Amino acid sequence: MGIFTKKSFKYIGLVIFIIILTPAIPVFIDKFVFGNAIPSNISNEAWAGFLGSYLGGIATLVTVFITILYNDRKLESQKQEEKKAALQQRKLFIKPCLDTRYIFFDPKAETEENDRIVEIEGDSVKRVHNHFTEVEKHLIGVRQSDIQFLYLQYIIRNLGLGSAIDVNIVINGFPTIMTIAKDEKVSFYLMIDVQKLKEITINIEIDYWDTDHRAHYFQKDCFVINTDRSHQTFKQSEHTYPKEENVVE
Repeated sequence: MGIFTKKSFKYIGLVIFIIILTPAIPVFIDKFVFGNAIPSNISNEAWAGFLGSYLGGIATLVTVFITILYNDRKLESQKQEEKKAALQQRKLFIKPCLDTRYIFFDPKAETEENDRIVEIEGDSVKRVHNHFTEVEKHLIGVRQSDIQFLYLQYIIRNLGLGSAIDVNIVINGFPTIMTIAKDEKVSFYLMIDVQKLKEITINIEIDYWDTDHRAHYFQKDCFVINTDRSHQTFKQSEHTYPKEENVVE
């Protein structure tokens, strides 16, 4: 916010207009006050002293008014800047930061409360649930050397100073909503059945907010799996760090 508003400029413009007319005031007084034929009980010297004091008082009043107006606007501008700085500091204190990485997992993997098991056939997510069944653990064990299957643990850890809320994790178009607290780790266990496809792309997009719902963040990962009759290759083709967007002031 600026120190002066449009209304303030109107008053200042009026004062400037009066100042421009000031040189004409003595001529006006001499002609219409001192030089007129109207009888008066006091002398021209007394009138001159009165008018000088009167005009000086008006000038002082205008100066005081402008000074008060300027100080009020300046104080309001300072308050707005301090408020903006406080909000910026607050945003830093509650900023989440999601770090992502992946490893291959085995049947001994243990799930936590916020973890998810994601069953993928080809490039489509078929089912998401929270805990491994005994059948799934057995299948993971016997399929470790089968190139048709890939078992990937996608890990999300909040390294920021605040919780990430309304976290929307989209895996190949399938969304999951959760909250990830400060220092919390969440794992997505991707059980991928490549079937007869020679190449599969796994796209993971993550967007989330801070606890004040002021700053919004977005990041993504992309993995490509290639298979043939004898072996399987896996590589991460894209990894982006959290990007801040849609900040609410």
